[in-house]
Amino acid sequence: MLYTFTSYESVYDLYVAILTAAIVAAVMLSLLVSMDRLYKVGKYMQVAARAHLTGRKPEHSFQCNSLPDPQQYSLVYPRVAVQLPMFNERAVCQAIIDSACELSWPKNRIKVQVLDDSTDRTTRDLVDDKVVEWRERGVNIEVMRRTNRAGYKAGALKEGLERLAEYDYVAIFDADFKPDTDFLLLTVPYLIDNPEVGYVQTRWIFANPDESYLTKAQEISLNFHCKCEQYVQFATGGFFNFNGTAGIWRRKTIVTVGGWKSRTTVEDMDLSLRTFVNGWKAIYLTETTCINELPASFFAYRKQQHRWTCGPVQLWRKAAVDIWASSLPLFSKLDLIFCYFGIRKFATHWVSLGFFCTIVPLSVFTPEVSIPLWALVHLPVVVTVTTAIFTPKGWLHCILYVLFENAMGIVKMGAVIAGMLDLKHAQEWVVTTKLGSSDKRPGTQMPTVPVRTCRFYAAEMMFSFFVLASASYGIFSVNKWSFSIFLTLQGLVFFAFGLNLVDCGGLLGGRLGSNVPPKQAKAKMEPAIQNQVGTPTIGRTYTL
Repeated sequence: MLYTFTSYESVYDLYVAILTAAIVAAVMLSLLVSMDRLYKVGKYMQVAARAHLTGRKPEHSFQCNSLPDPQQYSLVYPRVAVQLPMFNERAVCQAIIDSACELSWPKNRIKVQVLDDSTDRTTRDLVDDKVVEWRERGVNIEVMRRTNRAGYKAGALKEGLERLAEYDYVAIFDADFKPDTDFLLLTVPYLIDNPEVGYVQTRWIFANPDESYLTKAQEISLNFHCKCEQYVQFATGGFFNFNGTAGIWRRKTIVTVGGWKSRTTVEDMDLSLRTFVNGWKAIYLTETTCINELPASFFAYRKQQHRWTCGPVQLWRKAAVDIWASSLPLFSKLDLIFCYFGIRKFATHWVSLGFFCTIVPLSVFTPEVSIPLWALVHLPVVVTVTTAIFTPKGWLHCILYVLFENAMGIVKMGAVIAGMLDLKHAQEWVVTTKLGSSDKRPGTQMPTVPVRTCRFYAAEMMFSFFVLASASYGIFSVNKWSFSIFLTLQGLVFFAFGLNLVDCGGLLGGRLGSNVPPKQAKAKMEPAIQNQVGTPTIGRTYTL
């Protein structure tokens, strides 16, 4: 038994017992994560089939009456504000201002608020020039600048909202997004006709999924999240979070539930969770889309994933008590605390790195233990294929997707630990600056293919050596080919990550093809390498 060291004849026997117990725990955890994901796919098929047979989609449960002619009845239109938070995003700052100012809405009923925390003088000048241009064309637009980044994005949105007391609804777009001109016409009516609805979220689509293997893996992951997870959560009345952009809020809702908070790095999930707990409803529009970029820089992607992984764990730790004390039904409380956060935001990352990249290689060196074939091969294959089907031709890249996701486990596990322990760098906010290659405005020109960053990642290289060593041992010593093929591929991906070969322009960073949505071809953009880190200080706010 594991409770006493004297029961074992040697340290190796103890190691075998511990590894055996770890395998049992990892297999059970992997089964739990897999069942949760397959359940989502099954529910999606059920909801999609019902919508196809009845012609009624989940959003049809809500009223949505078209607005009258804006030329004749402009005063009927509610006041809408559009917030554009940005920080040193030189290449795309003017493009998003253009998109916001081109939204179809009566000019006397809309205000564009640029929340520019940029410290880069060129970016500030570009923003100012574009704001002056649109103001001269009759658009109600302002720039709000802070002399600090207190609260980062949440702080900017909070201060901006204080100036929008006369506006009923607030749309939010990050700088790399490009909404269609009819965005407000398709979303605002849901808020007007359904006073119980707090926000409307639209689905993301991507301008550069074929930029590299890295962006393709991201597309598969995000398409599953946007097309399946969020859609199913909405259709079944569960919680789905506002994605921080490409959505619109009822201002009253934000104020009622406590406003924007910067206690985590996922201020969007924090606000939408408090909205759900307080009884507000939300709508997810899968057919209304907004295009944006995927980071083709491995450095940028690492920072983004650290923030996206650490934040939910922080929120889980800080909000679990409030969720349990709320008036939600018991099932909703359990679903939020254990399924949404416990499985999807926490356990998933332990499975990727702990099981497939640590325990499996160790089992190769330990003939006394074994892993069921169904847990190692059959179940993961089913989960991977069902994840990839939400991306056109995703099955062609599903193996690549799994290998990349596992290799990112190092970053994500570090983020999980930082979030659980509330370490200092858990609050670090790094903005991924984007490069809009189709935007030829002065000051925005950069190489079509960014220069690959020269960085070496020691943790990925150590895992590469460890996994490749286990693969070699399996092939040449114990003849475990089924394990070793997977381990060889995984080790090579760790090696590529360690030497930063997955950047756009790197060995694995070549363009895969062209997959820009036709209606958004003009919005084609490419990610940049630069990222900016800010430290909040005390300061004041002023406007242009």
